[in-house]
Amino acid sequence: MRRFAALSALVPALLIAGCVSRPAPRVTFLADGVFKSPTAQDAENYCRNFGAPMRFLSSTLSEVPASGVPTGEVVYRCD
Repeated sequence: MRRFAALSALVPALLIAGCVSRPAPRVTFLADGVFKSPTAQDAENYCRNFGAPMRFLSSTLSEVPASGVPTGEVVYRCD
């Protein structure tokens, strides 16, 4: 009985520790589904959470797609 009680207390503690220790993607919500991240890798990680394809936008915050993968801070949409 003690083993079961110890195990039932240990499992939730491990689950909470696992959720807390995961790094959160660094994302800023701009407007109407447009996001900004410090790197392209952070942007890909954020969109991957939802399984959504991503599209980089130009740095002027317009809906014009960017050519290639931008360096530095990126503006994008998770479609």
